[in-house]
Amino acid sequence: MTPAPGVFFVALPTRASYDPDNHLAEPGADALQDENNDLIGRIYETALSPGDWMDLLDTITGWTEDSPSGDANDAPMEVEQLIGHLERAVRSSAYMHALEDRTQILNSMYNQMPWPMLMLDERMRALECNPAARQALTQAPIELLPDGTLRFADRTLKEGLKRVHSLAAGRHTQLLTSQRDAVTLLCLPVKKSDAPGTIARVRTIVWVLAGHSVVTPSPESLKAIFPITHAESRLLHLLCKIGNLSQSAALLSISVHTARSQLKSTMAKLEANSQVQLVSQAMGHALVQAAQPPALSQTPEHTLTLPDGRVLSWFEYGDPSGRAVLTLDNLGSALPDHRLFDEWYRANGLRMILIVRPGYGLSTARADMEFRDFGPDIRALCHHLGLQRPPMAAYCGGGPYALCAAALHPDLFDRLGLLASTVPIEHFELDKLDRIHAMFLRIFRKDPRLFVLVGRLALRGVRRSPEKYLARLAKSLCPEDQAVLNDPDLLARLIERMHASHFQGARILIDEYIRMQHPWLVDLKQIKVPILHWHGEDDRIISIGSARGLAGDLPNARFRSFPGLGRFMIYKVWREFLTELLELPAQPAPKRQRLSATIDTR
Repeated sequence: MTPAPGVFFVALPTRASYDPDNHLAEPGADALQDENNDLIGRIYETALSPGDWMDLLDTITGWTEDSPSGDANDAPMEVEQLIGHLERAVRSSAYMHALEDRTQILNSMYNQMPWPMLMLDERMRALECNPAARQALTQAPIELLPDGTLRFADRTLKEGLKRVHSLAAGRHTQLLTSQRDAVTLLCLPVKKSDAPGTIARVRTIVWVLAGHSVVTPSPESLKAIFPITHAESRLLHLLCKIGNLSQSAALLSISVHTARSQLKSTMAKLEANSQVQLVSQAMGHALVQAAQPPALSQTPEHTLTLPDGRVLSWFEYGDPSGRAVLTLDNLGSALPDHRLFDEWYRANGLRMILIVRPGYGLSTARADMEFRDFGPDIRALCHHLGLQRPPMAAYCGGGPYALCAAALHPDLFDRLGLLASTVPIEHFELDKLDRIHAMFLRIFRKDPRLFVLVGRLALRGVRRSPEKYLARLAKSLCPEDQAVLNDPDLLARLIERMHASHFQGARILIDEYIRMQHPWLVDLKQIKVPILHWHGEDDRIISIGSARGLAGDLPNARFRSFPGLGRFMIYKVWREFLTELLELPAQPAPKRQRLSATIDTR
């Protein structure tokens, strides 16, 4: 698509200080030459259709190969202009991304809540409903008919909803309870929208709360969450369940006067202005407790607050009382899914501790972090868990962190395992990289700003269409890696873990890619512990030659290569790898002394 005059062709400066979040180039230079119109059009197309970011990456890579080389401090005029267009596209994309994220958050609430939810129009018919409503509202006491009409067994409940819906009961959230059917409606009148479409027709949102054993909070839970007495919690529990103060008092064998006194005290403590508001707060707590989390969060993510205030998180798998083994996962923090190995861990008495690196999951991101900076965090976790020199088994992008920690903190691990590890930049073989990673590295070397900007567009594309990206990536990988990405279960697990790992945003991926372009500034020959180093001979991201280059830098290393295996070899050899690692003779603990590893400062 050729860009329209006045839209894509904007004046740009020949120099600009760069901040990918805040920078906007000012007028001061001519637009790119006409032969680059297709490239500029592709940039703005990608902002609108981020799933096509790989086509943009391909186009920019071809452009960089044809244009003069230059670094960030001496970039040609065309590079600066290209960066200006990318900045504008990123800003446009970020705006749309924000709108999409807001919609996604609302949709997650809409679809994942475990209780039925209905959006009612002016005729009190359901315009939309969530899956829980379609499953639950199939018979009395409330039935959702195919045309959206609601059929109530309790006429009083229906009339109460009509009052709320017509605003006769006011604009505030209301709780309606059927005394005979044990059903509660949480009703939210909605301010009319002037936007086009269905949203303008929504008048009331209704949550149908049935089955009080699920949604009614117990007296114990109410006392635990609110600063109330045991007697007050028992009364509040009954008010949530049946809604009537006199009946609640009778069931508790207390006078109505005593019940009113307890109600007044409870309302004061919870700062509630009415019984309805009080019950709404209590029911809200019950709803939160009833919500079912996504499958991945069934494995708890534990957290530790570090001395500097950052949070470090980790997952545990296998036998809680077994032999502790630390592990670090790949770049992107999505592979492997250790739940697949959980039974094997238990059978072999292993307590696998997956450390979540800063920026992923719940672990706080750390500004300007380098690989060598992670050792103290690992030590803090070991101290917290009472671990003395556990083994470390690092996969892929976790390798650099483990290697630097072993070199700089010789008493931290008793042995080190590296599986398909990333290597220092001096060992990278650019001509052996898969197509996508090779293009990223090429534009990074042209100008790091190009990498960051294209990367930001790419992140939105991957988040929107992860299957499309992984299918494209698979084409340039070996058959064994393609089999992993073509396996529906493994692919679904990978995408699920990607979403969970990027809970704080996916920008950490760009940070880690940039980190890999820097020298590690650590003398790996200082590592004293035994090392088990395995790598696939058909790895098309970190080549076998690159892995052998790293192995040559490591003392006490047992290197082994595997024909036919590639980047995702972990699913094939992980059990065998851990078994051999744990059979290595451990290095005796060194005496604590001043660190002798060579570290250069920047």
